[in-house]
Amino acid sequence: MGRTFDAEELLGRWEDQREIKNLMGRMSQDYTLKKEGGMFSKYWSSRDDVCLGINTGWFTGPEHVKEYYAGQAERIRLESSVIAKAFPKNFEGKTEEELYGVGMMTYRPVDTPVIELAEDGKTAKGLWCIRGSYSILTPGGPQGIWEWGWFAVDFIREDEKWRIWHMQYLREIDRPCGNQWTGPWHTYEERPEFAAMKDYQEVQPNQPCTLRETYSAERPFAPSPRVPEPYGTFADTFSYGI
Repeated sequence: MGRTFDAEELLGRWEDQREIKNLMGRMSQDYTLKKEGGMFSKYWSSRDDVCLGINTGWFTGPEHVKEYYAGQAERIRLESSVIAKAFPKNFEGKTEEELYGVGMMTYRPVDTPVIELAEDGKTAKGLWCIRGSYSILTPGGPQGIWEWGWFAVDFIREDEKWRIWHMQYLREIDRPCGNQWTGPWHTYEERPEFAAMKDYQEVQPNQPCTLRETYSAERPFAPSPRVPEPYGTFADTFSYGI
């Protein structure tokens, strides 16, 4: 640990950090543009031991991580279809492709990055804060939600590119806009034009567990995910994976 790098090596490590920052920035933009369906192939490693952790558990292995993103895309498609039918005058003559993503917003900016590259240059770790908001279509209509949390990521270099290996996407605040963060989840009275959302079920982790409880008045203090630290090889550090 603590080896000295020459000027050329330092430049290469700076370029690696820039690439990793840009990867996460592009992913943030893709959320805004409703491109969740292409995220796995665009950003993730081809290894068999990839995993994605959310508050309620782990998606382990490429097939399950793909299922998570496919489920996100399916919800977007369903929401778009329901909104288009509820407001036909606004969307008359639009194709399914043109309708994809209408009416719902996701703003998931990433900031305050802490990035550490392994001394051997084969892996890297990063932690980002999320301070944004998103909307979902419920049986009572559209609902805006505050979202604060973290992306905690292990990266691996593949074919001279950085790819996501393990990721924790954890929500600390996940509450409807205009309501107390410590109170119960606010819901609207159901409306027939949005009834199709009543039976929608999110894709669930294949290894369910509680990775993090969202903030509440009853929850004990919970520290943020561990901040990356300098390390030599991946064997020398902790993992953000399962």
